[in-house]
Amino acid sequence: MSKESYIGGDYIEWTGGKNEEYAKVIRISSNEKNNFTAVKEQTYGESKDPSEEDDKLCTCKVSKKATNFKTLIELVKQAEEMLIQNEYSDMGDRISIIRGVYYGTEWSLDYSTEKSSIRNKFFNIYTGSSVKADARKVLKCSENCKAKLFESLFATPEVFENSYKAVDFGHLIIGLDSRRSSVAKNITQPGQGGTGLELNTWIGDLGGGTANLSRQRIKNSTIRAKTIFPVGGHSYGAMVNLEGDVAAYVVGMNDNKPNDIVDATDNFKTIHEALKDYFDKKWNKRTFYFLAMLGAKVSGNNIIYTKSELESECAEKFEDFAEPYITLRNPTDLIEASNYFKPVSEEVAAIFIDALLHVVSKPEDMIAARIDPNPKPKVETLRYKAAKKAKELYENVKKIDVNPFD
Repeated sequence: MSKESYIGGDYIEWTGGKNEEYAKVIRISSNEKNNFTAVKEQTYGESKDPSEEDDKLCTCKVSKKATNFKTLIELVKQAEEMLIQNEYSDMGDRISIIRGVYYGTEWSLDYSTEKSSIRNKFFNIYTGSSVKADARKVLKCSENCKAKLFESLFATPEVFENSYKAVDFGHLIIGLDSRRSSVAKNITQPGQGGTGLELNTWIGDLGGGTANLSRQRIKNSTIRAKTIFPVGGHSYGAMVNLEGDVAAYVVGMNDNKPNDIVDATDNFKTIHEALKDYFDKKWNKRTFYFLAMLGAKVSGNNIIYTKSELESECAEKFEDFAEPYITLRNPTDLIEASNYFKPVSEEVAAIFIDALLHVVSKPEDMIAARIDPNPKPKVETLRYKAAKKAKELYENVKKIDVNPFD
């Protein structure tokens, strides 16, 4: 029930909300009070904050962690319905808010393990936008909401149909968010080897894997590139990661323009409908479409490519990203590890492209390493040679007798 108050010469009729900041009001001129002629409607605050309505009776359905593709669609649908109820009617805003559950915020799953504000900053730079709202606050009807949607999404970064069919939903959703930005889709980040979209997905995974393996080869040059492609793991080229990276591009794609990387909100009104379309209709051609977006040509139901060119382009990107990755994490190893960036990136790219092409012809199979290239010898970089020369010079200087009269 509304109530009236007198503020600054105007009568204010409060039509809802306990807090003045979020209250929706009808402003009425004082000289028109008698005939109640409304002259202006105004909303304070950008959106309704459900936590301000903690006395509201919650009738929400309790959500659950997704355990397969079907329940993932259901969970995302329930989350979208809550966000729409809380006035986030734009699909792009909903993508952004859900992305924040996993990356780029202090409440994200990534931050809970990495505790890195720098990573948050880079995720938002790569995505081309900051997160629209705090999912902890807007994924509920009230402070006492029993739906627990944030908790269920937080517990659902990866979803498995079975041990060999899965998707990383965190990678998928940050890919959708990145695709909303023309900068994230098209502009290469200086010195990092790829666009923001690429760095948030497959280059981030496999370029990071290239850096890590290069560092390992300082002590053991025989470690094989296939080790960063575990079927049951969760890092670098793990099967679930690669499936998420591919989905990040293909979910919500334009069927009529398979080579184009497009904003999913141009083709769908809801995230859950785009997910259903992917799992029901696009799954069997997922790597076909992904390769098309990497530059392979589509001719009807055929894809035309030069394997060596695809491998070379990917290897160059992995090599470029390895340097900033290891600089942030293990800077003291950079000089020696850099000798392995080129050979490792070539091995990783060969495994990756082969895995994608295998699934084009056998879509029921998972995206995983199927070849095992021999480790290539290191290639000494100019940086390494310069550092080595400087060290030799320093050792020689130490041997000089600076006081021959002793």
